[in-house]
Amino acid sequence: MAFQPKQITHYQAEHLIELQGNVSEAAIEYCLRQLPPFSEGDVIHDNACGSGAVTETIMSSKPPPVQIYDTDINPQFVQGCAELAKKNNWPVSTAVMSALDLTFPDEMFTHSFTTFAFHCLGDHTKAAKQVYRTLKPGGTAVASIWTSMPHVDALQHAHWLTRGKEGPMPVLLPLESYQEEDLRGALVSGGFRAEDITCSTKECYLTMPDVKRWAQLAWSYLGTLPTGWSQNDEDKWDEAVADTVKQINSGDGFSVNGKGETVMTMVACIAIAKK
Repeated sequence: MAFQPKQITHYQAEHLIELQGNVSEAAIEYCLRQLPPFSEGDVIHDNACGSGAVTETIMSSKPPPVQIYDTDINPQFVQGCAELAKKNNWPVSTAVMSALDLTFPDEMFTHSFTTFAFHCLGDHTKAAKQVYRTLKPGGTAVASIWTSMPHVDALQHAHWLTRGKEGPMPVLLPLESYQEEDLRGALVSGGFRAEDITCSTKECYLTMPDVKRWAQLAWSYLGTLPTGWSQNDEDKWDEAVADTVKQINSGDGFSVNGKGETVMTMVACIAIAKK
């Protein structure tokens, strides 16, 4: 079994709620307001679905009879989506599947949602080509990214402080920012016409009642290296968490609300592309 620091917080679905709050849902609700209402018989792909926020938001809007397919490369996420769908008796099918290698047939979906995933998929063109291939003619693709994530700067600082600047970055803390022009470029290279893509932005707010708790969860989930954890990470765990707290308390993109809670402002870019 791969080494893990003794201080690590092991994955539980409810931790995502603590880490993300309702920022994803707020952005997804904004996305859905930009689209015409769903029609009976629509076939929807929740691509790189994560915890199933798109599916949950769609179903909470009480759509007409539709079919949703949730896919993600992470089996834990897929299992969580399957359990959520079963609990609520939703029309959802799930499968472990990479966004870079979808096994669905051509022209299957009326809608394809890829939410806050493009920046970490690696081959953005390949991912966009898969979205385009599986979308019906006249179908709608929605792709969203975070163009401002202040917590990334805080966690990167903790990484450099405890590991130095020579080695690789954690996979989920890339140095290269991914912006609207990058998303547009990926969609065009995937097959969509530039004139059929519209983009808009939405500010979302994450409240952190306990910054140290949030930093502990964030380092546990986002701090791991491509090679995994090391003894050095265990030895310097407390230092990494403390530095993350320090950066949050002093960094740009963070404020304090009337209750004395820290609030992070994140900015989403939402692209809507027609095939």
